[in-house]
Amino acid sequence: MFQYAVQRLRRQSPELAALTIPDLVLAALTRAGREIEGTLGDLAGIAGWIDYVNHDGCDAAEVRRILDGLVKDGWLTVKGKRWKLRRPWP
Repeated sequence: MFQYAVQRLRRQSPELAALTIPDLVLAALTRAGREIEGTLGDLAGIAGWIDYVNHDGCDAAEVRRILDGLVKDGWLTVKGKRWKLRRPWP
């Protein structure tokens, strides 16, 4: 599902060395910054990927809370099942 390894993301630039959980959600949505809009897929799939790379027990409800925070903080617009990045990432 997510073709970009976190290790590759973290090697791209020093700023990415300390990715936060919201950064991981953005990485999953944007395919590591290659897409600026798309369809929200299975949040459980995003959560599973985050848990795989971060070993934190992330679940779909946590991803939904993070998405809501990203919207509130001006990173994303979410309308129904569609999302759009509102500013450049990474």
